[in-house]
Amino acid sequence: MMVEYTELKTVPLFAECSEHDLEELLKSPYNRKCYRAGDLVLRDGMPCLSLILLTTGSAESRMVGTDGREVVIERMMSPHILAPAFLFGTESNIPVNVTMLTDGIVWLINREGFLTFMTSHPAVLRRFLRLLSDRSQFLSGKVRSFAVQSLRNRVLDYLEEHGSIGAVGSTAEVLGVLRPSLSRVLADLQTDGLIVHTEEGFVRCQLYNK
Repeated sequence: MMVEYTELKTVPLFAECSEHDLEELLKSPYNRKCYRAGDLVLRDGMPCLSLILLTTGSAESRMVGTDGREVVIERMMSPHILAPAFLFGTESNIPVNVTMLTDGIVWLINREGFLTFMTSHPAVLRRFLRLLSDRSQFLSGKVRSFAVQSLRNRVLDYLEEHGSIGAVGSTAEVLGVLRPSLSRVLADLQTDGLIVHTEEGFVRCQLYNK
């Protein structure tokens, strides 16, 4: 049981909890599952009935578009809470597929038990509310990027955040475009002198010249 407490303590949501607090939490129904890289953790359309914690490993969420093409929404490193915005929503069906990128461990803690725990642990409640606000900001940024920005500006923002574009195919999935479309934009940015192709991939020229 000590190992399990240690795992949960890595999750920022429970950073202020004592071992006694976590023992109280685990009186609720829960499940601790080990996954291998490539395993499907959550399926599009399944109801979110548990607090879902990725305590070790990394995972990726993808949304299937109306044309059948998958778009990478997020790549997540542990510790991370999966689909928290759907836990207490009127519509609780998860809209993405979540797949493990590496071996890892996922916890599922009963929703009603977690709600009861939060009512008696205000620090956890505050952290959960802050998490929901942060997730809303992240998702609104995603929507703004897809709906407002041109692909050219999205590529430049991606380079600003990640430093380089190595695998064009996987980056196209993250940006939600076809690989040929991304390749054309990269070629245009090279022609305009904004990016350069190096051994690390495509990088902004000012970074390469430092």
